[in-house]
Amino acid sequence: MPQDFAKRHNKSPAPQKRPAKQHVPGGVWFATGLVTGLFSAFLIHLWQSAPTTAEITQLESPHAPNAAPSPKEKMQWDFYEIFPKSSVPVVEEYGRDGEKVAIPAAPQTFVLQAGSFRSPADADNLRAELILLGMEVFIKTVDMDGQTWHRVLVGPIDTTLELNRNRNALAEASIEALTLRVSR
Repeated sequence: MPQDFAKRHNKSPAPQKRPAKQHVPGGVWFATGLVTGLFSAFLIHLWQSAPTTAEITQLESPHAPNAAPSPKEKMQWDFYEIFPKSSVPVVEEYGRDGEKVAIPAAPQTFVLQAGSFRSPADADNLRAELILLGMEVFIKTVDMDGQTWHRVLVGPIDTTLELNRNRNALAEASIEALTLRVSR
C-alpha cells in the first residue's frame, strides 16, 4: 500500500517542550572582549614602562652630590653663534655662456623703497606703519625735475637673509617695495 509521506499522521503524543535557553546578545560578547583586550593592553603598557631600579634611586634623590648632569646641561648649542658669523668665500663664478663673472669685492648694502610721495604727511604715515611692523625706516627727500619727492626707505640691510625677511614682511602688509643697492 502506498504511503503519503507529505502528510504524516503521527498519532503519538506531542513531544515535551524543552525549556528555552536564554540567548546572550552578540553586542554583550563584543563589549566584554573589547574591555578585556583594552585592560590587557593597559597592563602590558604599564609593565613595559616601569622604571628600572637605577631610575628609581635617581628619582628618590634628585639632588645627589655626585649625580651626573642631565643631557640637556651637557649640550652646547654653538651653531646659533657660529653660522651667522661664518661666510663661504666664492672663488670663481661662471655665467651661462661659460665666461668668468666678476665677483664684487666689497659686501653689498641694500635698502628697500617702500614708497615715494609728494606729500611729507603721506610719507610719515607709511613710515609710522612700517615702524609698527618692527622695521628700521627713514625718509629721504629728493628733488627731481623741479619736484620734491619723499622716499620711504627701509634699511640699511647688510645680509640677503634680512633683505628677504623685510621684503616678505612688506609683501604681507600689501606694500610693494623696490630693492636698491647702496654704496658705502
